[in-house]
Amino acid sequence: MRRRFERAGLFVAAAALAGGVLTVGACAQQVSGNAQVNTADLSAYTSEVTASSIAASSSRAAAVEDATGAACDAFLTANGSSVKVFNEYIDVSNSKGRDDPEVNTKADAAVGALHDNASSVDTAVTPDVPSNVADPLHAYRDDSNALADTLGSRADTDTLNVAVDKFNATKDTALNACKGHGSR
Repeated sequence: MRRRFERAGLFVAAAALAGGVLTVGACAQQVSGNAQVNTADLSAYTSEVTASSIAASSSRAAAVEDATGAACDAFLTANGSSVKVFNEYIDVSNSKGRDDPEVNTKADAAVGALHDNASSVDTAVTPDVPSNVADPLHAYRDDSNALADTLGSRADTDTLNVAVDKFNATKDTALNACKGHGSR
């Protein structure tokens, strides 16, 4: 019985070998002629690749402009709020003196607004915003927080004015960077 299985196995192996030789022999046939490019198919393929590339570039450019516009809009809104609340503090401080309780209330409101607005600008600056806009907006965020910290510590007038001057310069740089971006 064992011998019969060995013979059957040999027969199957020989059949497989013969089939393989026939297959290789069939694949060894050469095709006559010259290889030529199908120019119609090549042209269609090239056009499709070009159109796809243009669409991807256009989509990326739109994403960058949308992100930049959103960041600049956030900055403009934040800056308007910060300047308004800080100027309310300055007005009360100038009219009532720094020791008046209303001055402290306005100072605390300005500190909170500066920090909150700095945070909103930071959140709006996504990786899609190019560095020529992102960097000035990050500097604005930093100087908003620095001004808030200076006011929060109730620094003397000269120290506060230095922080205000730095904030104003950074704000102007950010305004210039956002020209042409955003909805305003």
